[in-house]
Amino acid sequence: MTELSDGATQDPGAEAEPTGMAEPEAPVESEAMADSPSSTKTESVPSVGDTAPSVGDTAPSVGDTAPSVGDTAPSVGDTAPSIGDTASSVPPPAATPDGAKVITGDSGKIVGGLIGAVSVDEVVLKLDDGRPAVINRRNIDEAGSDPTTIFNVGDRAEGAILAREDPQQRVVLSRSWALKKQAWDKIVAAAEAHEPVSAKVTGVSKNGLVVDVGVRGFVPSSHLSLEPTTDLASFKDQTIQLKVLELDVAKERLVLSRRSLLLKEQRKAVHDLLTGLAVGEERQGTVASLVDYGAFVDLGGVTGLVHLSELSWKRVGHPKHALSVGDEVLVKILDVKVKKRRVSLSIRQLTEDPFAAVPVGEVVTGPVTRLVDFGAFVDVGGVEGLVHLSEMSEYRVSAPEEVVTPGEEIRVKVLSVDRKRRRIELSIRQAVSSEYG
Repeated sequence: MTELSDGATQDPGAEAEPTGMAEPEAPVESEAMADSPSSTKTESVPSVGDTAPSVGDTAPSVGDTAPSVGDTAPSVGDTAPSIGDTASSVPPPAATPDGAKVITGDSGKIVGGLIGAVSVDEVVLKLDDGRPAVINRRNIDEAGSDPTTIFNVGDRAEGAILAREDPQQRVVLSRSWALKKQAWDKIVAAAEAHEPVSAKVTGVSKNGLVVDVGVRGFVPSSHLSLEPTTDLASFKDQTIQLKVLELDVAKERLVLSRRSLLLKEQRKAVHDLLTGLAVGEERQGTVASLVDYGAFVDLGGVTGLVHLSELSWKRVGHPKHALSVGDEVLVKILDVKVKKRRVSLSIRQLTEDPFAAVPVGEVVTGPVTRLVDFGAFVDVGGVEGLVHLSEMSEYRVSAPEEVVTPGEEIRVKVLSVDRKRRRIELSIRQAVSSEYG
């Protein structure tokens, strides 16, 4: 043992530390390290006059020196805070003995300035508040692009302040993090305002499209078009308008829809067309479909119904007997309900009402169209009139078959015409009496 001047002893067999050796580099610190209370403490170097450690401890060499300020430190703080953090909530990393200043209040804040120098490794700029700043290549964008292909001296650049300055006491910025945060801010604002966002299709999968809106988004195949589509490849590299469906900034999850916007545009077009329709107006349309109770006619974006009773003045058993799908027809607008998006149409009202041409009190000839228990219907000028059993003969008739048969041409007298109730009363008995008077 060798006794030191302050009374401490030193083991001769212990190996003394080399004089002036710099402290080994600390590992790169992350945000999690910065949160630890112990990480903010800095080890002090004992001076010659300090009280010696307890016996058995290895005392520092008298010639040892503290690490120099100029020693190179690792680039701590390059990891940006999460998108959901605010500038004031992001904790700084532990202090390091390299003399770099820890930024405690501005971490995560987006700032900008003019570029003074550009190289393949970094962009040097002067912030608006006068501080020097640097954007390393790895912080330019997610692809790690060459800064010289993006910036020129004199351009303006922006970035998010990272947790500490570099060894040259420049503010370290992340442009990629700033772009991502700005993109999320725009998406959130668009979602809250129910406004569309513009996106470029960057990829296609069997389930939908991958798009770029400053951040990665996904469009399910069921939300691409109004009708089911399997031709997803045709959307590749297109720029399309989309609506935000699901949004989670913390998890960086974004689901969008094109179909929602198409539906909105369709509803607006239908509303505009409906409000432009006027009752009594005539429109050209195309028969879109036939149903038991009528025919649907497309008026160029709005479909209206021609009820079975409005197809013709004649009796029609089924629309297929009067129309076919694809027929071009002229229709009259009977009613429009904008809120319910319903339009009632008529074809028969664009032709002359045959009831008006039936001469009351005269004898006319027509075929028997059908027989019923209470009489027979006869076609008189395109419309049917009823010959009641009591008007079929001078004698009592139990069934119409006793006097007439379907298809037989007979002479009848027109007794009355009720256009409102659409009824015509005929008589065989009175027609015979008038002829033989």
